[in-house]
Amino acid sequence: MSKTKVKAPPPFLVRLKTALIRALAANDISAKVRTERVPTTKLYRVAVLAPKFKEMKHSERQNLVWRIAERALSPEELLRVSMIFTLTPDEVKER
Repeated sequence: MSKTKVKAPPPFLVRLKTALIRALAANDISAKVRTERVPTTKLYRVAVLAPKFKEMKHSERQNLVWRIAERALSPEELLRVSMIFTLTPDEVKER
């Protein structure tokens, strides 16, 4: 039986996830954050799932999470984030 190594996420992703959860909670938004590497690149995708996003326009969601990301990461680290999805749990189920 071969053992596949699961690589730990890079430190900047851990920092981003923590910053998103904390800053959103401070705005009374409970969120789950998932990250994944974009295959064949050094980039990462981030999904932020929050029921309260239902009350917000897509542009408001995006502005909020990117402001948090810009405070949490260096410009070089930000370049490694290919996209941040901002969805409600219901929007994920619809897909």
